[in-house]
Amino acid sequence: MKSLSTFFRQSTAVASLIAASTVTVGLMTPSASAITLLPPQDLETEIDVGVTGGCLDLSKCILPSSLSWIESIESLVDETSGTRSRLFIDILGETDSIYDGGSLGTATLRAKDIGTTPSGAWFRPSETNADGSVGEEEGQLEVGTYKFTFTKLIPQLKIKYFDTESTNSTGVPNFIADMLDINPEAMLISGENPVPAGADGNVYYQTWTDVSFITLKLGKDTAATGDGVDFQLIKDVPEPGTVFGLGTLAMAGGLGLRKRNKKA
Repeated sequence: MKSLSTFFRQSTAVASLIAASTVTVGLMTPSASAITLLPPQDLETEIDVGVTGGCLDLSKCILPSSLSWIESIESLVDETSGTRSRLFIDILGETDSIYDGGSLGTATLRAKDIGTTPSGAWFRPSETNADGSVGEEEGQLEVGTYKFTFTKLIPQLKIKYFDTESTNSTGVPNFIADMLDINPEAMLISGENPVPAGADGNVYYQTWTDVSFITLKLGKDTAATGDGVDFQLIKDVPEPGTVFGLGTLAMAGGLGLRKRNKKA
């Protein structure tokens, strides 16, 4: 029979281990810091993405490198429109935004698309013509294709798409060739690629891991009208405390096992 003092010593050790485990479990609680890769919500501007002539209005123009985590953004020729689109940051649901570029044309971004429009700031494509002029969709959502290169590897990148209404038109190309325009280490862990067609005004999410660069194709241009798409980029990274908590728990388990082996 165990002595009373031995019982108390063992009880105290068990209580200490439980307390330590409780603290460790608290450290293991997963949490994440989400950062939208956009400037402050009150800023509406054009991003210089290499379209001929530069920004329409230099007083409302920023370089891609001024955005968090973004090294460069390059506008590519969209396979459905045959043009390289401009790229704006636009706050939906408020007032119309007008960018007068003189001989380059004028871009009018309507506050609301036809249908349901979510609020907040979004990346917004605007198609250009051969002479650099814009305005094909008369202010409604338009199409574009862009290559984003980031300053560092992003462990988890969430993409939020607004108003994808056609199939095989939005997401990371090339859809048919199955050779995606993204760094080989990247993996799609939630959502589908290409983004499936949805109802008018729909919002759809993709999440990719280990992204250093990514090409996004937004919408589908047709002879009659366009199916434009706006989007947001969100960096979502687990906190370091998760890893520390797991290490602490493993250490506690190892110490307990060594003590039991010595007594055996």
